[in-house]
Amino acid sequence: MGTPEWAIPSLQAVLDSGSEISAVFTQPDRPVGRKRVLTPSSIKQFSQNQKLPVHTPEKAGSQETLELVRSLTPEIIMVCAYGQILPQSFLDIPRVGCFNLHFSLLPNLRGASPVQAAIASGLETTGVSLQKIVLKLDAGPLVAASKPETILQDDTTPLLGSRLAEIGGQLIRKTLPKLLAENFSATEQNEGEETYCRIIKKDEGRVRWTEETAREIERKLRAFTPWPGIFTFYSISGKNENKRRIQLTKVEVVNESFEPGKIFPELTVGTRTGGLRILRLKPEGKQEMDADSFLRGNPQIVGTVLE
Repeated sequence: MGTPEWAIPSLQAVLDSGSEISAVFTQPDRPVGRKRVLTPSSIKQFSQNQKLPVHTPEKAGSQETLELVRSLTPEIIMVCAYGQILPQSFLDIPRVGCFNLHFSLLPNLRGASPVQAAIASGLETTGVSLQKIVLKLDAGPLVAASKPETILQDDTTPLLGSRLAEIGGQLIRKTLPKLLAENFSATEQNEGEETYCRIIKKDEGRVRWTEETAREIERKLRAFTPWPGIFTFYSISGKNENKRRIQLTKVEVVNESFEPGKIFPELTVGTRTGGLRILRLKPEGKQEMDADSFLRGNPQIVGTVLE
């Protein structure tokens, strides 16, 4: 069970093991892009290329879906970034159990956005955990975990997530035979050490110049690539009705003191601590450009304050 591209290495590991795959479950086709073209998930496309049976229920916990899964009589259900909460009636179906690959070293960063949260929080390392699923969010006993993976200074969510996906595939390749033979141990998580991350909302990409430091904003940009990105607003002639949105796409930290939100030469902006030099940006309704190009067309922006 999985949906995005990050789940493909896990499915490939199951294929490589020679285990029988009764079916692949993924999210229904969703509209994508400006034209809202109905598009199958990455896992559906991969599975169809491998001639695997694919099911796309709208609700994994519906009576129809439960009956379908029971009819498959699975020994094990493997989950990686599926995108739905599985009810107890679903978890009770496989004989050995349901197991979820989670992109953090649990109990750290339980929840929906562990890769983004690891980057945004400034963690030095992260990893991958394989847990037996229980109803409480990402709280099931651990059956395997990777070694810590270093988070690089230029890591974005796609870059780090892709590495963790490959590490997860290796973890499944190593652990699946033990699960099938029921020759594994399950270690309860330390409930006193858990941390959480939540579903990211679009508005969280807005830069808070007086509240966030330059380093926090730079990390947020890498964490929120490609979605929702980070953005701010500037005004033309000081009129609120002429606010324009700017998406920041490349920045660097400047270790000096500046007035928060104020734009200085070289498109350097003050933050709560330090400055942030904007290197590339995408103004509202225009193509992405470098800072020099933007300043040539908007020289009056220097000295104003971003919101």
